[in-house]
Amino acid sequence: MSVKKIVVIGGGPGGYVAAIRAAQLGAQVTLIERDRIGGTCLNRGCIPTKVLLSDAKMLRSLKGSTVFQSLLIEKFNPLESMMERKKKVVQELLKGVEMLLESYRITVKQAQADFLRPNQVILLYRDGRKEILEADVIILAPGSKSKLLSNISPDGEKIITSDEALEINEIPEEIVIVGGGYIGVEFATIFNILGSKVTMIEILDNILPGLEDELVRNLRRFLERDGIKILTKSKVEGLRQASEGLTLAVNTPQGIQEVSAEKLLLAVGRSPKLELDFQKAGVDVSSTGIRVNHRMETTAPHIYAIGDAIGGTLLAHVAMEEGLVAAENGMEIDHEIEDHLIPLCIFTYPEIASLGLTEKEAKEKGTVRIGRFPFRSNPTAVIAGETDGLIKIIVGREDDRILGVHIIGHHASNLISIASNLMEQNVKAKEFSKLIQAHPTTPEALKEAFLDVDGLAIHLPKPLRRP
Repeated sequence: MSVKKIVVIGGGPGGYVAAIRAAQLGAQVTLIERDRIGGTCLNRGCIPTKVLLSDAKMLRSLKGSTVFQSLLIEKFNPLESMMERKKKVVQELLKGVEMLLESYRITVKQAQADFLRPNQVILLYRDGRKEILEADVIILAPGSKSKLLSNISPDGEKIITSDEALEINEIPEEIVIVGGGYIGVEFATIFNILGSKVTMIEILDNILPGLEDELVRNLRRFLERDGIKILTKSKVEGLRQASEGLTLAVNTPQGIQEVSAEKLLLAVGRSPKLELDFQKAGVDVSSTGIRVNHRMETTAPHIYAIGDAIGGTLLAHVAMEEGLVAAENGMEIDHEIEDHLIPLCIFTYPEIASLGLTEKEAKEKGTVRIGRFPFRSNPTAVIAGETDGLIKIIVGREDDRILGVHIIGHHASNLISIASNLMEQNVKAKEFSKLIQAHPTTPEALKEAFLDVDGLAIHLPKPLRRP
């Protein structure tokens, strides 16, 4: 039996995972990436942003520490060091992925790919060379790109996207962030801690649309407490160049407001990157992405698509799972993407993590019970000086089924993994509340929130308990 030739277009989290899984199953794999392995996530998204956020949060902790605050010198500017560390972390992880690909004997080609026929791909190299590859299976993982607004055009200097924000070399005195999604609030956190005057502008009713309302209300309160100005139900109607930056005319519920900014960061989300000649391959696409089924198959035989390019939930961990499914089906192992619960993490200060139904969504399906536990009552959070926030549990009243877990606070991104395991295994709320958690840890707070569903939290004063 001949070895299957699989071509993967796109080397982001979904693409390189698909390539590795196909190689594990015995395929001869070629991975094509026009820029750098790791895609947006590793090079211009998740990883570099989280490096900057990690350092910014450490700076915030030092500023608030009664022990170490005195170590900070006046007019301390950590930006250059932060950017240097960011580069080192990205490079280290990049080398790690490249080593993995090499270990599985995956051929990596840096080129622009396009279709010639359903089973043929043409590669266009930067030096003008062309190469044609034939494949038994093609997996498309071209990723996504930053959305733009018709009335605001990035110039890379005063008007920037997240790409330029990750390479910034001076802390702006004033920055306006257009967009209140997870990209916007994370950058607002970074620049606020670094000392910029931050204004966020969001056209919808609130920041982080679709997230649990109680988490959003708390985060907004914390951001505004820290000095970030948030204008919701607002839109940039016009802007003009000023000597040192920009002047924006913002249409708000209170009327037109003028907002000055040294820089404007566009953070209005991302959209599928659909630049291939899909028609030549018979692959059906729409404005929302490449059409696929639960096997990640496109409308063309033996061509699969994964990740941001198919629309839906644009998260790296989703793309990775889709990559596994596509690779296994390409190697004739039947595998459908399952309707797993997808955890969402936002690395603001404090962190947010969310899983399952919001309170509003759950109440539309039936009656519920709610448990809450504040981090100010958790010893580990107090020790760390991270007492902002709470854990909220939503449970079905009749069946004790865990419907949603929503966290804003210390270690939220780690705690949500525990919640994910509970919900996937259909563990009942009362069952988890009986499990022993180590002391002092943040999982104790999770247990207390589950106990509070029945008004039995141990470390809540009686008047605060909620039946």
